[in-house]
Amino acid sequence: MLSYLKKLLNFFKGQRSLDASDAFDVDLISQHFDVTANAKRLGALGLPAFHAKELTSLESDVLQHINTARLAANLLFTQSINGLDSLITGFERKFLLLKAESMASEFDRKARQLTDTQGAFLKSLAEDAELKTLEQRRFKTIHQIDRIPDFPQNSQLFFRYALLFALIVVEGALNAGFFAQGMDTGLIGGFVTAAVVAAINVVVSFLIGRFVVRWIFHRRWWGKLLGIIGLTGFIVFVLFMAISITHLRDALLEGVANPSEFAWITIQEKLFAIKDLYTWFLMMITAGFGMTAMIDGIFMDDRYPGYGRISRRAEQARSNFESEYEDIQQQLEDLKQDKLDSIEDHLLQVREILFEIQQCIEQKKKHHADLELKLNQSEIALFAVLRKFRFENEMARTDGLKPNYFSTLPSLTAIAIPKIDTHIEQQLIETIETYLKTCESNLPAQIQSVYQLYDNYLEQLQHLKLT
Repeated sequence: MLSYLKKLLNFFKGQRSLDASDAFDVDLISQHFDVTANAKRLGALGLPAFHAKELTSLESDVLQHINTARLAANLLFTQSINGLDSLITGFERKFLLLKAESMASEFDRKARQLTDTQGAFLKSLAEDAELKTLEQRRFKTIHQIDRIPDFPQNSQLFFRYALLFALIVVEGALNAGFFAQGMDTGLIGGFVTAAVVAAINVVVSFLIGRFVVRWIFHRRWWGKLLGIIGLTGFIVFVLFMAISITHLRDALLEGVANPSEFAWITIQEKLFAIKDLYTWFLMMITAGFGMTAMIDGIFMDDRYPGYGRISRRAEQARSNFESEYEDIQQQLEDLKQDKLDSIEDHLLQVREILFEIQQCIEQKKKHHADLELKLNQSEIALFAVLRKFRFENEMARTDGLKPNYFSTLPSLTAIAIPKIDTHIEQQLIETIETYLKTCESNLPAQIQSVYQLYDNYLEQLQHLKLT
């Protein structure tokens, strides 16, 4: 019987719900036990006997089948109720966990941790920026500067260095043809030599302007004197370079054995012995390129010595502070948004838990009603199948005698249907509904609290900002 019960239980589990009634279908039972044929066969044999009191084996089998099916239905009902109770218990634990999490201020904890760890570093950046800004202000006060610093930014800086390179290439190209005529290496060697000489002219002129001539703009007399000395030195240097390149070029054109020595002697003996107008023109180009490089050197930074360097230091310090400040502010903003999202998600999860518990209660009621229906169907099925068997048996009998026990029906095994008590579940629903109403009524205050905490932590950092 146990194996038969398992088979019927598996049959019930294969159905979509407890309302499947195939196990108590009169036609299926009759067909399975071949009720009509067996009833006629026994009736033709005069069985069961008139005085018989016991059920035939077929009737016993039908009774056992229906009893077993009733037990299987009851067992499946019990398993389903237990499963729903486990689900409800799980939902209750989830609710309690959500309720506990909502009491903890996760935003406050994370925000405090953020300001504690990164606030110290931000404070050091603020102090550094303040010191460098004060240094810049003192410099402007001492030197009576009332303007913002003027120095090239990244793209402008690239352009100015590119200009130096272009001056070297152009000057080298202009002299390459002349230098190549007196050299064995040809045009390539002439260009390399001309480029090296042009690089000396341009680079030295640039350095003189960058570090010496700019002192002309200093407000102190000694600074201006240094700048004038540098300007004088530049003029001497650029004239010397222009004349030296000219004589070297002439020496190469004449094909002398030692061009550089010949040019040096010519400079000492005949400094301005220039042979043609084109040579003067090339000398002016050399001097002009040197002048351009010198001016480029002056304006490579702010024209007032030291002002650009100090201003860049202050600007970089302020930029470092602002970058870190914005990073902390963004992290606080993210924490605030996460907390606001979690509040909405918290309410949504509580609503889902409430809905799931209500669904479980409805399922318990449905399973209870289905079990009652099945038990009623089982009684009807027993009556109908046995009545069919006995009717066919009576019709097939030749003795015309009806067994006495045909007027009575055997009793099915009693199954006590447990009462569905949802009192505890209803209390849980009321608790969740009360909590949900409280949360919904306090929602504006919760959101305001998050914003207030955000503003408080932001104010703790505001005093570090430079004025």
